[in-house]
Amino acid sequence: MARSPKSVRHLLKDKPTLKLLELEISAQKALLAKVRRLLPDDLAPHCAAAQLHGPQLVLHTDSPVWATRLRYLAPQVLSLLRSDFPSLSEVKIRVLIPRPAARPPRRPAHKSDVAAAIIHDSALDTKPQPLRDALLRLSEALKRH
Repeated sequence: MARSPKSVRHLLKDKPTLKLLELEISAQKALLAKVRRLLPDDLAPHCAAAQLHGPQLVLHTDSPVWATRLRYLAPQVLSLLRSDFPSLSEVKIRVLIPRPAARPPRRPAHKSDVAAAIIHDSALDTKPQPLRDALLRLSEALKRH
């Protein structure tokens, strides 16, 4: 008998591991929202993530400039969050490093008889003998391929 596909929501409810993951994500989102409310309006959007690791609060920013500014405010953030998290003793700031965009693979150069002819004609008009000889060899190589 064929089984019908289950929705992600159904899977989250069925699997305890996924349910715990969902709860952790919700807790991190709530913590991030709380931290952002404590920050100045221009800095808040640059605080990208917040995580509690025991007595440490780790805040991630999107650039070194905002990380520096957040480091200056860390003691204030720490004191304001201690009422909700009494064991909190340290704030660490990390910078998220963006991944470079994937470049499309390079295609090999297209060798053509037209290119070989252009290089050959250029070689005939070139005065320095070593350069002339190199261009002639290149045009011959292009003709062979």
